[in-house]
Amino acid sequence: MLHLPTKIKIGTRASKLAIAQITEIKKLLLQNSDLTESQIEIVQITTSGDKIQDRNLAEIGGKGLFIKELEEALLAKKIDIAVHSAKDVPPIVADTTYIAAFTKRKDARDYFISKKFSSVETLPNAAVVGTSSARRKAILLRLRPDLNIVNFRGNVDTRLSKLEDGKVDATILALCGLSRLEKNIDEKNILSLETMLPAAGQGSLAIQIRHDDKETKKIVDTINDKETQICVEIERKFLQELGASCKTPVAAYCTIENDKLRLRTTIFDFDGKEIFSTDDAQNEGGELAILAAQQVKKNAQKLLEKICCQ
Repeated sequence: MLHLPTKIKIGTRASKLAIAQITEIKKLLLQNSDLTESQIEIVQITTSGDKIQDRNLAEIGGKGLFIKELEEALLAKKIDIAVHSAKDVPPIVADTTYIAAFTKRKDARDYFISKKFSSVETLPNAAVVGTSSARRKAILLRLRPDLNIVNFRGNVDTRLSKLEDGKVDATILALCGLSRLEKNIDEKNILSLETMLPAAGQGSLAIQIRHDDKETKKIVDTINDKETQICVEIERKFLQELGASCKTPVAAYCTIENDKLRLRTTIFDFDGKEIFSTDDAQNEGGELAILAAQQVKKNAQKLLEKICCQ
């Protein structure tokens, strides 16, 4: 156990989901380090991604807007730790900072929600589905080209409220976020990995610190899940090798199966009509992301250029 008297300031977004995530982090720290309640201070920060709700995220700077102000507070030493949904963190973060730890990954699958319909298949012709995810949009259109996909921003409760008000017929959300908010989950509405491969990092929380903060590194090491870290770092490396951004319809999911690392990836055209997938396994993960990226570049270069240059 560590014996560190330092008061730790943890920065987080101010949404209900972010508060649920920070509560998870705080609980882990209290269980695994010598930090006490009085030594942990939560600093709520409203990000640009939270402020701007009327435009598509890709048009205003991407998922990086969800971490921009947190990174600025970290660099200014107003906070010691920034906590993010790992799927919202771009492959490259601010200079002099890094992702030092990842929490144990929760179920990474996506979840179908509708008031009237039980599945994507049962949606009527031209049904309106809300999502701001390029990945989910491409997969939905591949499954159902007739669907009308509309931009759908806001925190989980805002989106569920819009759904309740009939502004859309259905939406897709991350199962892990709904679970953290203790929403009721119907197993029948969970989308399989074969139907909708997750975004890189989905299910885990990423903990960002300054490079020179050795004391905080020792603290966050106590809550780092090594298997999750290995898998998510491989997924993030794949995105980096492709030059992918939040605008890129791409899925990446790494698991450890029978002591081997398995990386599944798919890139999609924006309308879902064209795809390219990889599925590789090996004992060592260092080259797994590079191998997958090389396959994409060799066999789907035109598709890659199309989706990564928008």
